[in-house]
Amino acid sequence: MEVSSIRSKPTIFIGLLRSIVDLDLGKQLHSHAIKTGLTNNVSMDTAILNMYVKCGCLENAELMFDRMLEKNAVAWTGLMVGCTQLEKQQDALKLFAIMAKEGFQFDEFVFSITLKACAGLEDLEMGRQVHGYAVKLGLEDNVSVGTPLVDFYVKCRVMESARRAFARISEPNDVSWSAIISGYSQIGEFGECIKIFKSLRSKDVVLNSFIYTNIFQACSAIADSCLGTQAHGDAIKRGLVSYLCGESAMITMYAKCGKLDYAYRAFESIDKPDSVAWTAIIAGCAYHGNASKALSLFKRMLASGARPNAVTFVAVFNACSHSGLISEAKQFLKTMSSKYGVDPTIDHYDCMIDIYSRAGQLDEAFVLIKTMPFEPDAMSWKSLLGGCSIHRNFELGKVAAEKLLELDPQDTAAYILLFNLHASSGNWQEAADVRKLMAERDLRKEVSCSWITVEGKVHRFVVGDRHHPQTQEIYSKLKELKYSRSSSQDVVLSEEDVLHNLPERKAQLLDHSERLAIAFGLISTPCNASIVVFKNLRACKDCHEFAKHVSMVTGRELVIRDSNRFHHFRSGECSCCNYW
Repeated sequence: MEVSSIRSKPTIFIGLLRSIVDLDLGKQLHSHAIKTGLTNNVSMDTAILNMYVKCGCLENAELMFDRMLEKNAVAWTGLMVGCTQLEKQQDALKLFAIMAKEGFQFDEFVFSITLKACAGLEDLEMGRQVHGYAVKLGLEDNVSVGTPLVDFYVKCRVMESARRAFARISEPNDVSWSAIISGYSQIGEFGECIKIFKSLRSKDVVLNSFIYTNIFQACSAIADSCLGTQAHGDAIKRGLVSYLCGESAMITMYAKCGKLDYAYRAFESIDKPDSVAWTAIIAGCAYHGNASKALSLFKRMLASGARPNAVTFVAVFNACSHSGLISEAKQFLKTMSSKYGVDPTIDHYDCMIDIYSRAGQLDEAFVLIKTMPFEPDAMSWKSLLGGCSIHRNFELGKVAAEKLLELDPQDTAAYILLFNLHASSGNWQEAADVRKLMAERDLRKEVSCSWITVEGKVHRFVVGDRHHPQTQEIYSKLKELKYSRSSSQDVVLSEEDVLHNLPERKAQLLDHSERLAIAFGLISTPCNASIVVFKNLRACKDCHEFAKHVSMVTGRELVIRDSNRFHHFRSGECSCCNYW
């Protein structure tokens, strides 16, 4: 057209400017528009401004905005978008305030970008004012306003307001559903996430990859491998497995559901794993007690060129912690900053304290607490107290307990650990005082609960549970295992029972929730099938020995996940090598 001397019209330039993402080319078109006298037209100037915003050149966009003789709502909104893209949310809110002062007619897009800025700042007060403005204009039920409202309240952790905002959207879309599911996930209401997801699938509502990523995370949290596998297959069919983000969530889901082989296959299917994906599979191996595999993957990660981050090192330290790799962990802590460019945080020092404490090197753990470049937090003292309880160091344990209760007087685990420490040392009066203090503060130990999934149905058990329809068969199987166990010379009572010499305690052990779940698994699954049990609390030593015995007597593989890690029992041995 230029060669043919055909005069360009503003509409041609506007169309071209909308498609440009190259700043140099955009500047050339801007220059040509000036030469041909096509500027000082509100539509043309707005298109140039938006081109600069799209190319990430906010400075030129602001200059263009300031020179505009006439400004419309699209120009204002475009500049606000540029501000939010460069994390200048305060500037975006200032523009909104000026628009309001000058009496501009707001549309849904202005509210959308303003609420996005409020969400980025987590400015609850400002967001509520914007919300009120939208209500006055009758735009609250518009999906373009209601969806960012939900997202804003979710990011500000005001879930009740997010629920109400969502309920007022007249026609929620996939982004709206994604926002509310994400909100429930963040506050730990994973059952609600799954309920919504199942409802959406039954109604054949359009879904997106973010919804599936959130469902993978929910299934990971509640260890629901059945739904997780179904969601995975569904996402593949729809082409909605988010690259890297969704795939990493899937790796974590399979690992936490006890299917490390599936997690590994999901990882190996990624062409170029990023740091998050590498971290997910390393953490999965560490969680299952496979330290050698975790460290081997870490070496592969470095060789691939992916850079480890702070979370990666937490996973590496956890692998070392559950396998007693003290010297390796010390070397990682020493070289994190100089060799890998990751500055250690309090979390990494807490991991090292835990490593020392589990290994019985309690003095080294205490020295690290005193000398580390951070003030010790509750986890620092809890790790030391846990080690003192395991290795029966009463004096140091008492110090750790006092410090821990100063920082977190509501932590029931601290009281239980202190009680066990007193009891194992024969200090019965002190142990009773701990129980009394818990009662005075209305603190109760969490009830032990274990669950197992058989044929897609979850069966839950608590201590001494007799409500299951197959209770008689379950306890009959336990009696059978009790007889087998008592005839074995390889199994000994825990040190606690030897010390306390309480026969009633031995009887109660049969009622522990994981034993009920194991017995149910034995009578409800094929004789060659693995039994996978999940528990909300840490496994006790007696139940750990019981699981080893069952695996030896029955020839079945048992996989038990407690609050700390996975234990894989085969032929009378556990993957943790009794180090947990």
